[in-house]
Amino acid sequence: MEPDELFEMEKFLRRIIRRECDNLVQPVTTSTKPPLLKLRFINSPRSTIFTNSRIEAEDGSPIAIELVNAATNTRVSLDSLSFSRLEIVPLNGDFARESWTTDEFNRNILRPREGKRPLLVGDLTVTLKDGVGVLGGNFFFTDNSSWTRSRKFRLGAKAIEGGVVEAMSEAFACRDPRGESFKIHYPPYPDSQVWRLACIGKGGVTESCLRQAGIHTVKDLRRNLTINSNALPRELEGRILKKRWDSIVSSSTHCVLDESECYVYNSKAHGASLLLNSVYEVMKVSFDGITVLNTTELTSTQEALLDKLKLEAYENTNSFVAVNGADFVSFPSGSSKNLQDAELSVGYPGTMFVDGASSDTSDVFGPLSTCVTFSASKDYDVVIRYKRGDICNNDFISHLRASLCRRGISVYEEFSEVDAVPECRVLIILLTSTYVPSNLLNILEQQQTNRVVYPIFYRLSPYDFISNNKNYERFFLQDEHKRWQAALNEITQMPGYTLTDKSESELIDEIVRDALKVLCSDDKVNMIGMDMQVQEILSLLCIDSLDVRSVGIWGTAGIGKTTIAEEIFRRISVQYETCVFLKDLHKQVEVKGHDSVREDFLSKILEVEPHVIRISDIKTSFLRSRLQCKRVLVILDDVNDYRDVETFLGKLNYFGPGSRIIMTSRNRRIFVLCKIDHVYEVKPLDIPKSLLLLDRGTFQMVLSPEVYKTLSLELVKFSNGNPQVLQFLSSIAREWNKLSQEVKTTSPIYIPGIFERSCCGLDDNERGIFLDIACFFNRMDKDNVAVLLDGCGFSAYVGFRGLVNKSLLTISQHNLVDMLSFIQATGREIIRQESADRPGDRSRLWNAEDISDVFINDTGTSAIEGILLDMSKQTFDANPNVFEKMCNLRLLKLYCSKVEEKNGISFPQGLEYLPRKLRLLHWEYYPLRSLPKSFNTENLVELNLSSSCAKKLWKGKKSLGNLKKMKLSYSDQLTKIPRLSSAPNLEHIDLEGCNSLNCSKLESVPSMVDLESLEVLNLSDCSKLEKFPEISPNVKELYMGGTMIEEIPSSIKNLVLLENLDLENSRHLNNLPTSICKLKHLETLNLSGCTSLERFPDLSRRMKCLRFLDLSRTAIRELPSSISYLTALEELRFVDCKNLVRLPDNAWTLRFKVEFRQIDTEKFSRLWNRFGWLKKVQIA
Repeated sequence: MEPDELFEMEKFLRRIIRRECDNLVQPVTTSTKPPLLKLRFINSPRSTIFTNSRIEAEDGSPIAIELVNAATNTRVSLDSLSFSRLEIVPLNGDFARESWTTDEFNRNILRPREGKRPLLVGDLTVTLKDGVGVLGGNFFFTDNSSWTRSRKFRLGAKAIEGGVVEAMSEAFACRDPRGESFKIHYPPYPDSQVWRLACIGKGGVTESCLRQAGIHTVKDLRRNLTINSNALPRELEGRILKKRWDSIVSSSTHCVLDESECYVYNSKAHGASLLLNSVYEVMKVSFDGITVLNTTELTSTQEALLDKLKLEAYENTNSFVAVNGADFVSFPSGSSKNLQDAELSVGYPGTMFVDGASSDTSDVFGPLSTCVTFSASKDYDVVIRYKRGDICNNDFISHLRASLCRRGISVYEEFSEVDAVPECRVLIILLTSTYVPSNLLNILEQQQTNRVVYPIFYRLSPYDFISNNKNYERFFLQDEHKRWQAALNEITQMPGYTLTDKSESELIDEIVRDALKVLCSDDKVNMIGMDMQVQEILSLLCIDSLDVRSVGIWGTAGIGKTTIAEEIFRRISVQYETCVFLKDLHKQVEVKGHDSVREDFLSKILEVEPHVIRISDIKTSFLRSRLQCKRVLVILDDVNDYRDVETFLGKLNYFGPGSRIIMTSRNRRIFVLCKIDHVYEVKPLDIPKSLLLLDRGTFQMVLSPEVYKTLSLELVKFSNGNPQVLQFLSSIAREWNKLSQEVKTTSPIYIPGIFERSCCGLDDNERGIFLDIACFFNRMDKDNVAVLLDGCGFSAYVGFRGLVNKSLLTISQHNLVDMLSFIQATGREIIRQESADRPGDRSRLWNAEDISDVFINDTGTSAIEGILLDMSKQTFDANPNVFEKMCNLRLLKLYCSKVEEKNGISFPQGLEYLPRKLRLLHWEYYPLRSLPKSFNTENLVELNLSSSCAKKLWKGKKSLGNLKKMKLSYSDQLTKIPRLSSAPNLEHIDLEGCNSLNCSKLESVPSMVDLESLEVLNLSDCSKLEKFPEISPNVKELYMGGTMIEEIPSSIKNLVLLENLDLENSRHLNNLPTSICKLKHLETLNLSGCTSLERFPDLSRRMKCLRFLDLSRTAIRELPSSISYLTALEELRFVDCKNLVRLPDNAWTLRFKVEFRQIDTEKFSRLWNRFGWLKKVQIA
């Protein structure tokens, strides 16, 4: 059949099948309307996926879709629908509706960004079979979801022929995989692969040995450590250093455990029960099935028995019973064998603990063994202990708790009285006529120096409290009567509060103020050196002013922005009606999404629960009227993307008089976009404060004073006064000597907190520039670096500006790109973690050992983009094709910081290949006579073969369209340079010291007149050069010292842009043309060492830019009177001018610094008095 006939046949069959399908799905009912059919995703992609990676469900299964009846939600599996074809499309993550029209669905299908590939590619067609379709093919996203409003995508499914309601999946984030496959998780997750921990490389020896030991995840490792008491697994013995193992163990301890995952082990032999967390650490123990004890409150006898129980439990992990820790109430009933030889802690049957309260429940709930609540201890600011039901007005506690929380104070609500009191700064105990904590003795006897206890006597006085001690006689055991009586007397003597006829609201305000005072005095370590900065920010806030004012706190990661904001919040929050502190806002947005954070923010401002009212339904007029009446304090912490606050930014303008908004960010640009009134840059700590923070470590006790002083100063310099870096340096468990060596060489260093946030918020352009500077270009000229980066496809100046705004880079006054040492070490650590054990798989290499390993063992890969090697102490041979696998190499710099013989890379068999993507080829002491014949130079931006052995660069003509710098200085054997007509963008040529380039050859190659972009030409020490070359009129700097040139032609006047002319040591030069005065931009003229020059030219016009003139060691006898035309002259040198006898009389009209040295003062004496006013005269 012909194609046209086939097409017509296909359309005919489609009509027949569609009509038959419609007939078959008619319901067997009296209704005349067919049931509505819809598609539905059976499962959805993972919450986070990566570009160019196959899309799967959370459990790794393929994505599946089913066809269901919309009325009954039951699957439709008719044979007539077996060939229904579906199309999978990408949807906007904001598209979240329960129902929609086909037009609305189509409008939310995402299109790729301009210049990008199709957003979703692969096998995007699914065929339903029995009502189910499986996306079994390989399909994936090509772009991340960060550019969408919600930063998320959805998958959509629609029937190609229509007729059914479309389906959409749950929203998910899509990220670029760069570095993700090798990224360390901090804090690590329990289910993370074990190589996600520090010091374990993916696919390395350590990971392989751990897998042999059955350790695949962080949870597996933690369980192994718990059972074996941190001992080294047998598979790793002799294969890993103890210090490295300690670092791995330390890294795993930061794992955030799932509190709901717990296990119970019942010991039938001992009649005891253990409650263990997800990594098998014992949390609770019951020795008799009734009394439940915390492991921190055991006696020595009980601890010994617990050790035996743990050994038994760890040998029987298969007997562990999984329980939900969050809902866990009691141990299962077991043996009631008593511990006759064990010392039991005191238990009180008939009490249960709920919301930090205990109440007598024996009549309702039975014995204690059936109702005990467990809570994991955490660090809190305030802990409140009271007995629910014993207070007539329970609102007092809820109001106190709410008031504390509004001031940013964390409050602990639930804990058992038999537990130790959680770590806190303030413990509030509410005492009544019938209640006193059963563990009051422990609280007072174990009183911590940094914890303040405030008793509240509720509806009774301290005197009545003591007088009513009969109500507490149940605690007065025979052997503890005196101790209890003393405890009751002691607590009445403590500073506290009495609530009798006093207003509860006034008392709550007083308690909050006192708690804030305690907390403000806390954490002195974190506030070292910060007090003055807090005061400066408070002065910017002008608390007493009635205007609405905003202040931004800006600085690099770890500098103390959040610490300062918290301190300010604690100091001034009591003065505001409503206070909101959104900590780690950027992280909250990533986790919850923009809409959820906005709802939370407005609900806190309006002081309503989010579920009570939908903020999105509130009219703007109502919102404005509510907020205009409020004097609020808002702190938005860690705002690193304008989109984080964009959705509710306008609401900040609604606040009432006297309101204050504080925002912290590492990105200064954020403050401009948010129109913040004042921006305060947090300053680093000075050296004394830095040393004070560093002295908290233990190293001072083990090092001699001299060594400690030297090392500590080095570490302070490395930290640049950053508090978080200093605290890390003072706490790490490695030798300072080794750390000091790493600091000196800017080795990769993992600094928690700094590492995770260094590249946060950077786009691809900024990230690439950041890593290149950290590895190759730190403290180099900004413009030179920009030329190379632009050649690599980056937007250098845009990236510089972004990195400066984000506190990752500074531009020094000498125009150098400058990165702080700890930031540079962090950037290098990011690269190291790309492949911890295989340097050849990293994108950038700078370590000499890693590079030599790659060269010698030929382990380079396409991942390598840049190499920086100091060859001073390196000597090895490489094969001719060592660069063949490095096809993406764009930066190659091989240099010698110290010139030593027999050092460097040798190629006994020559060099066959250099990558065509090279932008920088900087190879000092290049050992071969020419570059490889196959070398494609079309992308080359800078060629530097200083002091090379090359006789010529290459044979024939090469494409040099991107070449901007060519440096061949001191290549003694170089006899020929290539024709440069194909290098229209060449700006800099350096041929200094190329003695083998004779005059005639240099004159013919190249034709420099055609190099219109040429700005710098260096022909110094080309000792055979006799004739001044014809060069481009756009040259700005010309260096021709040490040549055999005798005369400068008058055509030099054509170099109208020339700023610097250096003819030093041109001993044959005997004449300068008068036309030199036509160089109106000339600033520096160096004629020193021109021993044949006897006359300075008579100038015919003013030279308004010439500032420096050096006539030292010339044969000049006198200067012409036209010297007065040098009106801008600042410095004139006459060093060893033995023939100089006279200066013109009008020279006194000039004001410049003159230097006379090694001059016959007798011949010059008559001029001396005329120059007494000169700024500086040196006569020797």
